[in-house]
Amino acid sequence: MRLQPRTSPETDRCMDLIQQLASVVVHDLCVDVGFQSVTLTGRAGSWYAKQVATTAARRMYPNHRIENLLQVTTIR
Repeated sequence: MRLQPRTSPETDRCMDLIQQLASVVVHDLCVDVGFQSVTLTGRAGSWYAKQVATTAARRMYPNHRIENLLQVTTIR
């Protein structure tokens, strides 16, 4: 049985912004928003996709420190 990925309003908004910025592949995205930091986890299909995710998070949370822990992998 495959578990459904966790989602949150922050993750949904960030994914929407990523799609608006560019057509890139990001899977299993989780956006964890803390008091002064935002942590991104999941899998990106390219280094460019990872950078786009950082840009999206920075636009959503301009006063937070962004920690991008996305792993760049080839999605099959």
